[in-house]
Order: sequence, then C-alpha cells, then structure tokens
Amino acid sequence: MESLVLPVSSKAEFDKYTSDPNKITVIDFTATWCGPCKQIKPIFEQLAKDYTNLNFVKVDIDDARDVALAFSISPTFVFLKGGEEMTPRFSGADRNRLTKTIEGLATPGSSGAFSGLTTTWSNLNPQAKVLIALCAA
Repeated sequence: MESLVLPVSSKAEFDKYTSDPNKITVIDFTATWCGPCKQIKPIFEQLAKDYTNLNFVKVDIDDARDVALAFSISPTFVFLKGGEEMTPRFSGADRNRLTKTIEGLATPGSSGAFSGLTTTWSNLNPQAKVLIALCAA
C-alpha cells in the first residue's frame, strides 16, 4: 500500500500541504542519515494509516532546510564525561559557542573526555561530517 505520509522538499510544498485551516498536520522532521528517524518511520507510517483525518508530512531537513529553519529545527550538542552530561547542552548551529565549548574542554593539560584524541576530517564518520556542515552553514 502506498504511504499516506506526504514528503516535503520545499517551503512551497509544505505550505500547500498545511494550508487547510480545518486540518491538523503532524510533521516528522527527518534525515536520511538519522538512525532514530529510520526507527520511527514505520510507526509514523502506520499512524498515518490509522488516523486519516490528520495530515502526516515528513520534512527531510537536508532537502527542505528553509522549512526546518522556520521551525527552529537544529542540531543539539551534548557533552559527556564518563557517560555523564557535564556541560549544559545547546541547540542550534552556533559555530562560536560550539568552538568555545570544545576549546574549553580541550585545553592543554586538560583531563577532559576529549583530551588526547586526534581527529582529522578524513577519519570522521559521515554523520559527524554532516553535523559539522550544518553548523558551518
């Protein structure tokens, strides 16, 4: 059976699908590289089949960045040490805040969770590269 979830790849498409003032729309902001997004997809699809009186749309944040920005959908950064959250998390592509936080964690002589690690662009995993690209945008 065909999916009842409407894919959105532009703001114009989003506006078309969500303009009915009498219809509630459920939005799934997703990305092809997002593991949790893939896990929830079949559940979201089933809910669309079960609740046909609602609009179900999926917005790929890489294809429809303008829609993601309109809803302040952004990456979230969490810093852990020994599995415990150590610095307040923050959302958004704030390059300066991210850089300053990492610099603070990686100061010379630091015993932070990141000390002693050397990472180059070539050995980053694809998800990390996408996250960095989103922050730099």
